Amino acid sequence: MPLNTAYHPRMVSIPVSPYCEMARWLLDRLAIPYDEERHAPVFHVRATRRYGSSDGTVPVLDTSDAALLDARQVFDYYEARCPEQRRLYPADTGLQAETRQLFDLFFDQLGVAVRAWAYAYMLPFNRAAGVRVWTTGVPWWERLAVPLFYPVLVKAVRRSLELKPDTIEQQRAVMESVFEQVEARLADGRRYLVGERFTAADLALAALAAPALLPPQYGGPMPAMDELPQAMRADVEQMRARAAGQFILRLYREERPRPAIDPVTAGTHKPGDTFKDKLFIWLTSPRLLRAVFKILRRRAPILLIGKRAIVTLHDDVIEVLSRDTDFTIAEVNEERINAIDGPFILGMDRSERYDRESAVLRQAVRRDDLERIRNFVRQSAEGLTRAAQPQGRIDVIGGLARVVPVRLVESYFGIPAPDEPTMMRWMRDVFHDIFANPGGDPLVHRDALNTVAELRAHMDAVIARRKSQQGEPGQPDDVLGRLLALQDEAHPWLDNDSVRRNLGGMIAGAVDTTNKFVSLAIDELLRRPEALGEARRAALAFDMDAMRVYAYEAVRFNPHHPVQARFCRSETEIARGTKRARRIPSETSVYIATLSAMFDPEKFPEPDEFRVDRNAEYLHFGYGMHRCFGQAINGVQIPELLAALLRLPNLRRASGSAGQLVYDGPFPQRLILEFDSDGQAPGGPNP
Repeated sequence: MPLNTAYHPRMVSIPVSPYCEMARWLLDRLAIPYDEERHAPVFHVRATRRYGSSDGTVPVLDTSDAALLDARQVFDYYEARCPEQRRLYPADTGLQAETRQLFDLFFDQLGVAVRAWAYAYMLPFNRAAGVRVWTTGVPWWERLAVPLFYPVLVKAVRRSLELKPDTIEQQRAVMESVFEQVEARLADGRRYLVGERFTAADLALAALAAPALLPPQYGGPMPAMDELPQAMRADVEQMRARAAGQFILRLYREERPRPAIDPVTAGTHKPGDTFKDKLFIWLTSPRLLRAVFKILRRRAPILLIGKRAIVTLHDDVIEVLSRDTDFTIAEVNEERINAIDGPFILGMDRSERYDRESAVLRQAVRRDDLERIRNFVRQSAEGLTRAAQPQGRIDVIGGLARVVPVRLVESYFGIPAPDEPTMMRWMRDVFHDIFANPGGDPLVHRDALNTVAELRAHMDAVIARRKSQQGEPGQPDDVLGRLLALQDEAHPWLDNDSVRRNLGGMIAGAVDTTNKFVSLAIDELLRRPEALGEARRAALAFDMDAMRVYAYEAVRFNPHHPVQARFCRSETEIARGTKRARRIPSETSVYIATLSAMFDPEKFPEPDEFRVDRNAEYLHFGYGMHRCFGQAINGVQIPELLAALLRLPNLRRASGSAGQLVYDGPFPQRLILEFDSDGQAPGGPNP
């Protein structure tokens, strides 16, 4: 199983370039961590050719599923995929056309003029400043080479930009013309160029004009004012004083975010890097587990080793999960859950409190919401697969299976993301510590505690805002709103903290459980061409019941949660009245092998065969009292996400390692699939 703790977009850049600044600003605004591969001019050409660029244009952004060869492509790519409220082009068709017209003006005229104007001034004037801005963050050998070959590089840049003796005057005229058009728009006192919010036009203007204004918030290296030739300094001061210049400087102050912080590499912990992590992953690999469990089912179906028991037969697994007063969960989950944000039903055994809180949650999460959820997931998934059409490639995880669940957390549960990467990090850190940290790694726990402090503050603010809006028209009907509506005399315990911890408990598993299930399902189907073809036919027919069966049967071969744990408080017996009956001592940890149960030939005939005609209950989401609370939602969401992938024509793995699952610790992080991009994936009926 390949491992990678941080698979981020990789940007090839000339760090001083305003076109690279456009891409940086957009990625930072969306809080998308990225790796910037910086190069000096001329040296950058070789790096861009690796991605298919023929002319050395920067930036080049490798997103894994696409190589974007200029800043305009970067904007188009993320505009098609980001949440509607984060898009930089207005939904109104008239305003959108206006925004695109301005974007093209700035991209094709202003940026070209500013770049030529700046280089025409600087290249013959200040070698030291030129070397500094060209070599900031570049590889060590470029830092050595640039000073040695500076005259050659200058000549190449002058030739590439067609710099001439009159370039400064010509390009200044273009810049002034564009500034005059901007100032004409600003004359009515508007805060932004189009409409009443920040758009792609504002970002393009500010980034591409930056070398003429030198805003301190610029995301790359720039010469200082005292490093400029006197005439250029006068031009900069004049442009700063103009209304357009003041507008651009304000945009930088108010709208240019700090660079996105990499949630993995910013810390010292990288799940999966240590020998212990790799050993654990190997020991829990499905192929090895299936072989071991097969032996245990025959030789020791209830294996007892000291104070540990492993249960492998289907009937015994069901028995243990059903006897929730004999085999309890508090000793397994309660301490971890309480350490994160207080009690939640997944850490509680039968009690008055469990009954009270689970009843309230079931009032807020209703079965009659499932069609609404299906509709949302289908439309979201179709939008993301449609956005992938031009590239003919899609990252199953980063382009679909983590994105849609995060958006469902906002749409259905009522907790909007500050941005999608941050919400993904929050959900993964919390889920990892509670449910996927069997060794109690203190660094995983540390990350979870840091994350939950951020998440708690965010949720508290959302809850307070929604509570202040209660009774106002137009409030969304979501789980948060329903919980707040239940805060009455009949539920005196349901204060804001209780709303937060219960809602937080529900959403903690809402993202990576779905992501892992979908990733494993498509991975297993791709290993079985005949089953893949059958599943695709079900997807094209929008037969979601069949899709669910294909998903559950596929993941049976590699379950997202192969073993569950319980605790035996008092001595008891399993499989009483059978030859395999075993007495389990008190204070024994019991490991319930749901993977093994789904390969028990008594319940799953021909277990090594892929069959969708089985008359047995899959145990992917547990059984009994602590069956996954979101099982019904996943029963809708997973088939829709899988079907959206399968409708893509001629779906297949990308070549090489890109087409194999890459993991971030226990979580799928990347899986690139290719498809024929000459046809549109068919849309379906609204459920």
